[in-house]
Amino acid sequence: MHLPDLLLSNPPSLSEQLRWRTDELWSRIVRANCNTQFAQTAPELTEFRHATAGLVDRIDDAILSETFRKTVHLTTYDSYAPLIARFFERPCKASAMVDLFAPGLPDYMIYSSSTSGGPPKTFPKYNRSPKIRSSDAGSSLISNTFRRRTKAYLWYLCCHQMNVKDETNCPVTTIYHTCVTALDQRTRLYLDPEKDEEKMGTFILDHAAPYAAGFIKKLRSFLLIHALFSVGSKSLETMSMAFISTFVDMIRHLDMEFDVVVNCIANGTIPDLEGIAEVRHYLELNIVADPERAAELRRLGRPSALPGWCGYVWPSLRSVTTIANGPFASSAPLAQWFLGPNAAIHARGFGSTEAWIGSPYNPLELNQFKPSHEIIIEFMDTSKSDLISALAPLWEVELGRRYELVVTTQDGLWRYRLGDAVEISGFDPTDGVPIIRFVARPDVIMRFQGFLVREEELRAAMSSVALKMKVVDWTTTIDDRLVPVTIGFFVELVDDQVSDLPLVPEHVLDELKRSNKNIASALVRNTFRKPTIRLVRAGMFSAFRQLKLDEGSNNLGQIKVPVVLPKAAYVTWFSDRAMQEL
Repeated sequence: MHLPDLLLSNPPSLSEQLRWRTDELWSRIVRANCNTQFAQTAPELTEFRHATAGLVDRIDDAILSETFRKTVHLTTYDSYAPLIARFFERPCKASAMVDLFAPGLPDYMIYSSSTSGGPPKTFPKYNRSPKIRSSDAGSSLISNTFRRRTKAYLWYLCCHQMNVKDETNCPVTTIYHTCVTALDQRTRLYLDPEKDEEKMGTFILDHAAPYAAGFIKKLRSFLLIHALFSVGSKSLETMSMAFISTFVDMIRHLDMEFDVVVNCIANGTIPDLEGIAEVRHYLELNIVADPERAAELRRLGRPSALPGWCGYVWPSLRSVTTIANGPFASSAPLAQWFLGPNAAIHARGFGSTEAWIGSPYNPLELNQFKPSHEIIIEFMDTSKSDLISALAPLWEVELGRRYELVVTTQDGLWRYRLGDAVEISGFDPTDGVPIIRFVARPDVIMRFQGFLVREEELRAAMSSVALKMKVVDWTTTIDDRLVPVTIGFFVELVDDQVSDLPLVPEHVLDELKRSNKNIASALVRNTFRKPTIRLVRAGMFSAFRQLKLDEGSNNLGQIKVPVVLPKAAYVTWFSDRAMQEL
């Protein structure tokens, strides 16, 4: 479908319509949450409470939203942490948690991916269960045993129960603890945690793997089981997962254990893998011997030996829907190399643990999003200040300018600094909503003598060589093994059979000098040297993700590798696994 060209600015008529719609949403969220414990006690809302004097319900939408914009101060996770801690007190009492951030009790607690190396952040989510349970669609999602398996669905779905009791110790409700990607998929497909057990041995819709595959807690096992059921089905048409790196990891594990997977397809068996004991029975019920398919796969060979391998294995495959921008962009070239010319990567959207930010404006543009109409998004011009006077609503942003996102949500966040920087690409000609692209997280930087190197510059440098090198994944640290210090890259490749591999550090340096003018002068002053690139053994980035899980993140669905390693222990871990330095 052809989309109209983006507007370079908003005509007054669209700006006015956008303001009216936003004021109405602003008022609806504020009125719903103004009597919660956070709203009544947070220092950041003191001026707002004085200005509205308890009369929020009587104030006109436009006046209420204007009052909000002038009086509510910025918040961070520290603003909410003392009240969020109540959810983890034992015993878990309803009286301590009711009306904390939104009316009533949440039905889900969502934890972040802890990319920065600190403890995961946790956010309550309200009113999700009624939506999940509101439709009879859930009962029709189970497909029969002989239905064509046309979709590889690589989503982690585990939930952990938090049982809430009243003052007499009687059960009140259950709050489910999970990751935001699992909640998103449960909401979309009406997957009630209370009915998980009855679905374990079934297939949902046209998924290639049985439902139980979404509950495997070891990353390698999760990927190999999904690979087994996916390559066992020649009729695959689409794939879906949170991040494009998950697709690359699956193909890489399949490549390394190709013979094991193909033998299982031939014999109709499940391999012996760590962490599948609880679901093995359900997997075995649904694996069928297919020696013809196995013979076909053996003729094709491993994924790394054939460009466009996926197109031969799945002739009908046309799309992989996932997040492939920002820190995941460098995995996209290798993913496309595996996919071939007939299957495209489609953008899934722009999400965070705190809120869903936006959906793709054009799915084939991997970094172009239309902000959600269910939350309030404001744009902070950090070149001015980090005060509320620097905030712009949707109808006041400017083409090409960069902003930090600030969100107000139905789940009780008030002007929360998300920490993501975006750039305005244009305006939707149908309704005037600004279209955004992710730039970077402003707090991800490397500090050198006299200058900084930012996340987007590191990503651009690696992206410039990613396809030529067949980069699986990468991360960085400050390499201070010699003086002067420099940027140290840890990189995993499909293989090391790459022409001109020794010249790659020079190419990376050229791209860094192009994006950061300070680097050239630092080289002249001898306060910076050519970046180093250490190649790590195959499978090490997948092993690092498992390390993060073993440290307690419990978040297989959205585990990330940081662009800059936040801990010295992580640097040592990668250093010990380096096999070659360019």
